[in-house]
Amino acid sequence: MNKNTFPKNVFTKKAADYTFFILFFLIFSFFIVFVIRPSLTSIFALKKEENELKRVDSLYEEKILNIASIQQQLENNREKLNLLNQAVPDKPQINMIIGDIKKAADLSSFQIKKADVSDVNLLASRKNTLDTVKINIEGVSNFDNFLQLINYLISQRRLKTIEKVVISRDEQSTNSSQLKIVFDIEGYYL
Repeated sequence: MNKNTFPKNVFTKKAADYTFFILFFLIFSFFIVFVIRPSLTSIFALKKEENELKRVDSLYEEKILNIASIQQQLENNREKLNLLNQAVPDKPQINMIIGDIKKAADLSSFQIKKADVSDVNLLASRKNTLDTVKINIEGVSNFDNFLQLINYLISQRRLKTIEKVVISRDEQSTNSSQLKIVFDIEGYYL
């Protein structure tokens, strides 16, 4: 190419069109890579975050409704909460359990020969679990009086379960004789 003809070829209509298209595609590529692409990734990231926040919001709304429901139940049962505290107190209150058992035994003519307290943790542990006090009782009574004792124990406010019952009688005694009864009672506390 000649030096004189080169500037003339550059400024022709055809070369100007090609130059315009090349510059347009370069600028357009720059826009796509550095302006539009980050905007699109931001839009998709924000859309994903919006969906996640909507899911979290619905989860929180459900939890708030559950708390409101529990609060409503507490308000409705406020007068009965003292009964719950009496049924499952926050301390072992072993003297109260033994007093309840003695009162029930006296009412049912059950003769207590021996009572042992075992499996009680007197250390304050805040695990929010239900702890137990185990009382082993050995006594003498007939079967009807023992059933009466169980009914009295069940009717008391303090929550107690009878875990094991062993009933035996002397083999040389008559049918109307006294039975030797050994049973375990578990009392509950928080």
